Amino acid sequence: SVTHMLRAACNRFILASNPSIRTMSTSATSGVWKHHKVVPETPAGFTMRGTVPTDENGVDVMMEMWERGSSEPPHSHPGDDMTVVIEGKMSVQFFKKDGEKLVEDGKPLILNKGDAGYIEGGRIHDAKYLEDCKLVYVHDKQFGFDAAAVSA
Repeated sequence: SVTHMLRAACNRFILASNPSIRTMSTSATSGVWKHHKVVPETPAGFTMRGTVPTDENGVDVMMEMWERGSSEPPHSHPGDDMTVVIEGKMSVQFFKKDGEKLVEDGKPLILNKGDAGYIEGGRIHDAKYLEDCKLVYVHDKQFGFDAAAVSA
C-alpha cells in the first residue's frame, strides 16, 4: 500500500540521517542486563543485578529478570518501591490482614511493558510473572523483604 511505502521511506530517511539510531542496543544486547546472579533463598526463576549504595538517603536499585510462571509469596518492604516493566507482563495482588489470615484487597494490578507500579512501604502484596520479565526495581533507602507473617 501507499502508506506502507511512505512509512518504509521515512524509516530509511530517519536511519540514514541519524546514525546513532542504528547503533542503539536493545534489552537483549545491552550490558545492563548482563551479570545477573541467582540469590539464595529467593523464588525459583529470579535473577538480579544490584547496586552499591553510596547515599544514606539514596535508593536501592535492582535490575531483575523473572521467568514466566515464577512468583513471589505475600510480603512487604519497609520503604516505598517502584517497579518499571521493561519487558513482559506481571500481576500484583494486594492483601490486608484479617486476624491470622490474609485476604485479597481488590483485583490484581496488571503491569505490562512500559508500565510503572508504585507500592507504599508496609503494604502486603504478592507478584506473579505472567511472561518472562525484565524489571527495574527501585526501593526507597535500603531494600528489605518481610515475608507476610500470616497465611494467605
